[in-house]
Amino acid sequence: MALPHCRINQLHMARFAQIALAISITCSGMSGCGSEPSQRPEATASTLLSRIVVNPPAFNHPAVSEASIQAVKNAISALPAAQREKLDRSAARVIISPNMIDRWPDSVKDLPEANPQPTLAEQPGRIYGVDMCVYERPKKRGTTDLGAAREPAYIQLQVGDMLFQVLDGDTMTLSKDPALRKEYEADKVEIPAEAQAKMAEFTKLDDWGPRETCAEMFGSMMGGHNENTDNLYKYFPRVKKWLIAKLGIENQAP
Repeated sequence: MALPHCRINQLHMARFAQIALAISITCSGMSGCGSEPSQRPEATASTLLSRIVVNPPAFNHPAVSEASIQAVKNAISALPAAQREKLDRSAARVIISPNMIDRWPDSVKDLPEANPQPTLAEQPGRIYGVDMCVYERPKKRGTTDLGAAREPAYIQLQVGDMLFQVLDGDTMTLSKDPALRKEYEADKVEIPAEAQAKMAEFTKLDDWGPRETCAEMFGSMMGGHNENTDNLYKYFPRVKKWLIAKLGIENQAP
């Protein structure tokens, strides 16, 4: 599953929000969307590509690889011109780190590792405000050691997914569009019974079904790939066609 949108318990969410606020980042987590792109003075003189931040390693971790950095650049470069211009004018950044604990070392003390659900340090990324944080490697439980680096195509999809969420904003201006919802529902009712279980993440009854479908599909269309890519294209062809037309995506067959 790419870009898990887990809902951790409120105690730990509050704790991580405190950590983020301490360094002047407003938490809007991956399971809550990023804020709509806002402008800051320095943003008008830079581009999103120039606002890629590579976080140095801690705990003797390996530095972020050039392949992962290039995957971030590739996702941004694949953006349709109008969407990229909107993000260029915004305060959005992409911050890639070996892992969450490299960026916030003290957070390792508060990870709920007794809980079987994935911790934030095991997820590939999270959005704080319009800061899109990408983690190259998952943390191993019970230690500060990290696992193997995620594949560049996987990271490229995560970045594309986050870019969509920031464009969609807190108000979900894209994923709540009535025209999109009409296409989404038409696709969803045609998913065969044997595919329902594997598509459950994308057929939720709340707003997260359409949002996650659009975000992950957008990540694939920005050049990424994971285990869900082919099934999303197969079972949500109307959504794909709508995204291509609405966002001006090129080099994609409807």
